[in-house]
Amino acid sequence: MALSVTAVLPAYNEEGAVAKVAAAVKAALAGAGLEAYEVLVVDDGSSDGTAAAAEAAGARVVRHPVNSGYGRALLTGASEAKHPWLLYLDADGSYRAEDAVRLLADAPACDMVVGARQGSLFWGNPGKAFLRFLQLKLSAFVAGMPIPDTNSGLRLVRKAALEHNLPVRCYGFSLSTTMTLSFIQQRLFVKFVPVAYDPRKGKSKVKLLRDSLRTLQLMLEIILFFNPLKFAVTVAGLLLLLAAALAASSSCSGSALQALSAVLAAFAALPVLIAGCVLDALRLHGQADRHWKI
Repeated sequence: MALSVTAVLPAYNEEGAVAKVAAAVKAALAGAGLEAYEVLVVDDGSSDGTAAAAEAAGARVVRHPVNSGYGRALLTGASEAKHPWLLYLDADGSYRAEDAVRLLADAPACDMVVGARQGSLFWGNPGKAFLRFLQLKLSAFVAGMPIPDTNSGLRLVRKAALEHNLPVRCYGFSLSTTMTLSFIQQRLFVKFVPVAYDPRKGKSKVKLLRDSLRTLQLMLEIILFFNPLKFAVTVAGLLLLLAAALAASSSCSGSALQALSAVLAAFAALPVLIAGCVLDALRLHGQADRHWKI
């Protein structure tokens, strides 16, 4: 297989898992017939023996002086990688090395191949499942297509595509979602491949509510950046529906307040549409000059 791949394992206090994961990935890549490969562990300011364990397993290690976030570790891995393909894989043992290698089959045809997690562990408890469902529905709205998994920690990415197509930057767990939606909005080739999802080793670093809210914020930023008119039309449509409902209620109850509210809601839709058109025109005008670096 004429590919050169850097496997990037972001790690924060993963002393108990990183060596086994790094060794498994290294062995899997060695058997994949690649032109060249390396295993790079980005130690995000760990306070335990993560770096030493990774080095003992044969990985190259880059260290952050302080804990800077999952997304920052992904970006550091991209900038430090020696090869043009990035194979991202969490260092906690939740993904399998054999699944990671399966993603290579879709390169170089695709710009990104995402390992879409399957099973009950992906959905979790009812509260987590609801947030996951909401996130996937919002992601589908932003992307204009169904997405089975926006923030998987297992993905193969063309480094050059990442350098040019990541306009909205974040340094937490939301970067995975940003990457997925940005690539789709830029009309790059993104494929989702079902993969297993195993219980992680050690304690999760994800703060569910905080990271979910941050992800929602980033999804709004992405749709405003790439398709502000779609967002404006949706908001204006909701305002007009509200106006119609208030007008219908007012006609039945005779409420002057509801009638006034209906008029205000209807008029509010106009500036929203105008703002969307202006932002979309600015987007199209500046599209040819965009260039981002990781």
